[in-house]
Amino acid sequence: MENDSAAPPSDPTPFTVTPFAPAGAVAPHAPPQPIGGMKQPDHYPLWPGQPYRVAPQWAPPHRPVAPRRRVRPFRPVEIAAALGVVLLADVAMWSGSATTVAIGGAGLAVLFAGLATVLFMTFVRGRSGWWRRGSVRLGLVAGLLALVIVRCALAPTLGTAAAGLGLVTAFGIALRVRRAFVPDVVRSAVGGVFSLWPRIRAAAAGARALGSRTRIGRVSVLPIVVPAGLVVVFLGVFALANPLVAHGLDAAWSALARFVVLPSVGRLFFWSFALVAGIALVRPACRLARGGEIARPSGEASPTSLSVARNALVGLNVLFLAYNALDATYLWSGSPPAGMNTQEYAHQGAFWLTLALLMLTAVIGVMFRGPLAHDARARTSRWLAHAWMGQGLVLALGTYRRIAIHIAKSGLSDLRIVGILGTSLVVCGMVLVALQLRQGKTFTWLLRRQLDALALTAVLYVVAPTHLVSAQVNVARVLGGEYRPLLHAFRQSHETESAASLLPLLEHPDARVRQGVAALLEDERQRLRTMASDRREWRQRDLATGRSLAALDGASERIELALADANADEARRVLLEISRAANQDRSLEELLAIPAARGRSAVTY
Repeated sequence: MENDSAAPPSDPTPFTVTPFAPAGAVAPHAPPQPIGGMKQPDHYPLWPGQPYRVAPQWAPPHRPVAPRRRVRPFRPVEIAAALGVVLLADVAMWSGSATTVAIGGAGLAVLFAGLATVLFMTFVRGRSGWWRRGSVRLGLVAGLLALVIVRCALAPTLGTAAAGLGLVTAFGIALRVRRAFVPDVVRSAVGGVFSLWPRIRAAAAGARALGSRTRIGRVSVLPIVVPAGLVVVFLGVFALANPLVAHGLDAAWSALARFVVLPSVGRLFFWSFALVAGIALVRPACRLARGGEIARPSGEASPTSLSVARNALVGLNVLFLAYNALDATYLWSGSPPAGMNTQEYAHQGAFWLTLALLMLTAVIGVMFRGPLAHDARARTSRWLAHAWMGQGLVLALGTYRRIAIHIAKSGLSDLRIVGILGTSLVVCGMVLVALQLRQGKTFTWLLRRQLDALALTAVLYVVAPTHLVSAQVNVARVLGGEYRPLLHAFRQSHETESAASLLPLLEHPDARVRQGVAALLEDERQRLRTMASDRREWRQRDLATGRSLAALDGASERIELALADANADEARRVLLEISRAANQDRSLEELLAIPAARGRSAVTY
């Protein structure tokens, strides 16, 4: 019998060999392919026959899908902390009588102090040796937050509220990260907003796990709470769809409200918002900004960059040297140019010179962030940069001198304190740039510390009683016989923290000053009285308002006596005219020639 599996011996067409198969193996399912010979249609022109290798058809490698990152459910202490944030927000910010949000000094102080306490207790819960993770930055943030809390209780502002929110966020991150700079806090806060949903799911998972373990007797709480909640939700939908259901639900709600105090819809929304904020605070997104702080050699500087840096720094050094020489001639010597006094020469110079110092810091920080910082051929450029920064410090002294001239002539104000802090911040930035260049640090190192200095300066400004300090300085100078600082009395009498500091001016020997200050203080007394009557709840009150109102009420007889029969509007106008004339360098005779305010009966409109 013939074997059907064998090929007939007369068949001249062989089977092809499978690539990368053992010798003699036959492809069982491949159709027979002729071997291309010379002058055949499938002949390979570069090889007289079958190619040496046939490229295999590889399937793309299977890449396993990364498993979805599981979010760790909230622990019971974290759930309690989030609910504690809701309770704190309700106590400190929600007005039960007005059924709306009521923000005030005492409420903000309680809120920030309570949030810091909740975050601290949540973090140290179950952590033995937590104090070893403490850092100088954590202590600094805690100290600044304490100052903000005191300032809120004394006299809150919009700046103190913003600083308190930022410091609470920084405090929660500093508990977990030893070296958290301002960019890290900003990045973590923004990242926490965008990754809020996983945290809400983690909180829901933790609550579900806690509810399944919590039992009333032998019955679990979860099978009762979830169905009841679903029934309430669908009942609300049916009430919106059917007036009969809505009327019945309203009647049932009214009957229940007689025995149980039910929250309003606005309050429920407020609780929801506070709960989401509490979830974000309890488990913050700690996302540290990338970037090392030690500069690594990154090649050599190009000849063009070397020439640009050297030529630019030579020109800038010459320019700063000429300007500092100009200041030495006219500003420091006290002999201004002809036809101009020292005040006019220094006028508006502080702001623009501070801007020039800020530009100096930016130019050096950007110029030496690459190979110029370590290339040996750029040694001359680095020396010129240090010389330029030295001249910048001399320019900063001239800026301080200009501010001092303004203060010496017309008194101290909140804006001039801002100028002092701003110039000091820019000088700190120049010092940091010099350290970066000398110690071989990166631009990331410089940016982190400059932003830290900016945040520290901003917090110190919003905490410091700048209006109170300015008013006390100006009152002492006015009582000493000067009239120019009276220009700032209009603003300082309208500030809660500094209004009572103007009371000594009621004893000024000039009746026009007494009348004008009395009119200003009477307006402020009426404003504070209206404010106190509107703030009926403790959370809206602060210490400065109560103390200033008590001081002005106690001096009401002195205010009436100083104002006498003069019209209040006329008294304010005369005081403004005197202060402006004094700042225009009018003579004493011209100041005394300004008439006093007319009596109430003599004024017609």
